[in-house]
Amino acid sequence: MIFDRLSWTVAINGLWGSKRLTMLTTIVVSVSAILVIFLSSLIEGLRVQLVAETTGAIPHVVISPLEKRPVSPSELSTADVLVLGKRSTAVRQKEKIEDWRRLVKRVEGFDDSIVAVSPTVNGQGFVSVGEKREAVRISGVEPANYDRIVAIERNLIAGRFYRMAPGEVVIGQGLADSLGVTVNDRLRLNASTGAVADKRVTGVFSTGFGALDDGAVLMPIGDAQSLYGLGSAVNVIGIRVTDVFESERIAAGIQRQVTYDVRAWTQDNQRLLGALEAQRRSSDMITFFTAIAASFAIASILIVLVTNKLREIGILKAMGATRSQIQTIFALQGTLLSAFGGLVGCVLGIALVEGLSRIEVERAGSGRVEGLFPFSLTAELIIGTMVASVVIGFIAAMVPARQASRVDPIEVIRGG
Repeated sequence: MIFDRLSWTVAINGLWGSKRLTMLTTIVVSVSAILVIFLSSLIEGLRVQLVAETTGAIPHVVISPLEKRPVSPSELSTADVLVLGKRSTAVRQKEKIEDWRRLVKRVEGFDDSIVAVSPTVNGQGFVSVGEKREAVRISGVEPANYDRIVAIERNLIAGRFYRMAPGEVVIGQGLADSLGVTVNDRLRLNASTGAVADKRVTGVFSTGFGALDDGAVLMPIGDAQSLYGLGSAVNVIGIRVTDVFESERIAAGIQRQVTYDVRAWTQDNQRLLGALEAQRRSSDMITFFTAIAASFAIASILIVLVTNKLREIGILKAMGATRSQIQTIFALQGTLLSAFGGLVGCVLGIALVEGLSRIEVERAGSGRVEGLFPFSLTAELIIGTMVASVVIGFIAAMVPARQASRVDPIEVIRGG
């Protein structure tokens, strides 16, 4: 193909002279681009929202002690060997990480994508106020480090978190409502170890995560160590990374260097990952069929244009226009139509997404006001849609362009 001045001039004049067909093609491509932007940004937004709701209240990677269990003689590889012993009852030992300070420093420098590391003491227990009693998850934390794993400070509705002192706890709003307590009230904790402690509520938070707001009690790490008899040890180290889908790679890398159990959040959420993959495939299929429909529309309209312009094509060839120039003219028309339609569609698609993003509704249960549609509109999506429009237009124009280049000028002019 030859992109010379003649090809450009005839292509633009041809489009201008066929305003209805030009407008129809522009509308088809624009609507296709709007659909791609709307559906892709919505599906991506749903994916981001689902992942955020799953990982927002948990570490992306967790380091914990390996569970120890007694091994019976039958499990040993003892071919032709008699094992003698006596029956005994194994005493379950507290699982803990003694060297957690050294391990935390080591993990912090393991990978640049690690943004937070939080040593924690986790345990089960009950909290009671008068006759009211609730099962809770008790966590001993270093407030500044834990806040980088789960945002507590910015979600406080009363009191404080960073300056939490020994003998104080911070609880979720749901738990506070169930117990009927607020800041400066006292409550009693019964740990699963049997230990009992009275604490003062110094803060109440609302993160929007039900499991955290309705059943979590946060306290200084030293208080939890005493409550569960861990001495100076912890039993969990939580890690947060920049890209949640890199957590499995990071967990595998850390596992090769430590003697503890290292698990990524993805290992416990395989169903969610399967749903996200199906969602992604659905988005790809929608985009593919939308592109096919747009390409057929462009090709069909250009074929009609070629049929209507047979006499003009014959005259051009009789005046010396080559087959390559004729082919270029219609390829340019298809490309220009799809480029203009893609541009209009992208602008309207962005406007539609931005407009719908402003619609807010109150979330049931938490009372939080959130957007009705969880869009995730990115520059990559806009650029990709625009480039795809141009490429599809060019490819779709090749069939009518070749048809036009094969026109015999003598037969066309003779046929009138």
